[in-house]
Amino acid sequence: MDEATLVEAMRFGSRDPRDARDARDLGRFGLGMKTASLSQCRRVTVISLRRGQLGAAEWDLEECEKRDSWWLRRPAPENEAPALVARLREQGSGTVVLWRHLDRLAPLEDGCGRALDDALAGLAEHLGFTFHRFTDARAREHVAISLNGREVPAYDPFLEGHTRGQMLQTEELSVEGSMVTVTPFVLPFPSRLSEKEMTRAGGRERLKSGHGFYIYRGGRLVVPGGWFRIVPSDELVRLARVRVDVPIELDHLWKLDIRKTVVDPPRELRQGLRRIVGQAASRSRKIYQFRGNASRENGRRPLWLRTSLREGAVSWSIDREHPAVRALCNEAPETIDRLLRLLEQNLPVHDIHVHLASDIAVEDPDESDEELEDLARRILDAVAGDAEVRRRMLNNIPDIEPFSRLPEATRRLMKKLEDA
Repeated sequence: MDEATLVEAMRFGSRDPRDARDARDLGRFGLGMKTASLSQCRRVTVISLRRGQLGAAEWDLEECEKRDSWWLRRPAPENEAPALVARLREQGSGTVVLWRHLDRLAPLEDGCGRALDDALAGLAEHLGFTFHRFTDARAREHVAISLNGREVPAYDPFLEGHTRGQMLQTEELSVEGSMVTVTPFVLPFPSRLSEKEMTRAGGRERLKSGHGFYIYRGGRLVVPGGWFRIVPSDELVRLARVRVDVPIELDHLWKLDIRKTVVDPPRELRQGLRRIVGQAASRSRKIYQFRGNASRENGRRPLWLRTSLREGAVSWSIDREHPAVRALCNEAPETIDRLLRLLEQNLPVHDIHVHLASDIAVEDPDESDEELEDLARRILDAVAGDAEVRRRMLNNIPDIEPFSRLPEATRRLMKKLEDA
């Protein structure tokens, strides 16, 4: 900033929130730098260099109290922070915001220096998430943020581009002539992530609690998760994230507060958001749900059937008409039926729930090619008397559990059976 711009920037409420501004402008009320600084210290000095012009301005609350007025001090920049001014001159332009007389922390001389470390402990993560779209190496205007000489972590709450994740179709919703861009994501199951990927997404706890809408204004993250009562929040939607880019022209509709940490979706958008988020939530639930809950509507033949009971209760049973079950029952129908009933009555539902709620994957048991081939031949032998039925059954094998879960092995098996 030049001197005139600097002095104006130090004025409280220096911008009218109704003014038109650049789409990348992160400010709105003209209060952020001053209120954020004076909430932590009693003296804030701003030094700025632009096109060779160096200026400084300072708010000192103690001096203002003495004068009983808001008095803006104009110190000589080189006298305030020579080392920082030298760095500004080296890089040619920039701004320094210097805090002194911090009154929100215990005095360091009292042996409470640990208080500063505690206050900074979560700062790197906060900065990394709030500005992750600026620090992303793929960003159009990449920004580097460092804290005590270390770059803040590179986060991505959507794990965009992950091979196991899902990025659904982006949609644009029109409100008062401006476009709100909405992109749903479904994350991979947490236990499928490496430690590095888990860290990139923000850690295990954030994966559990960070589902919902991620609202961005000018690229800055304003709200990291939450469903705004648009969809019910339950553990099965943990993997759903919806990125919402809000143009600054719609600040008034989103009820953006001064801290830019609270928003409320406008009524005009809620229906569109409810429709879009439903897709992501549905896919998240499918990842969490037990594999036997699959429906026959998609052409597949699950081994387990789910039956809806009163008051929302459900039960699971093994499909007696499943080709694999029928093939086995032909050999000892009564014995097999008793075994199936025993399995149904002792399904460890609660244990499965505990593992899924803890984001621990329930692994499918491995089945060898030989076991698959033996089962397939038993199924085909059960209908060997009718060539047409046998042909249809052979074509349907890829859609029958357990073959539908093992596409590669099933393809090899199908080629072998068709050549036989």
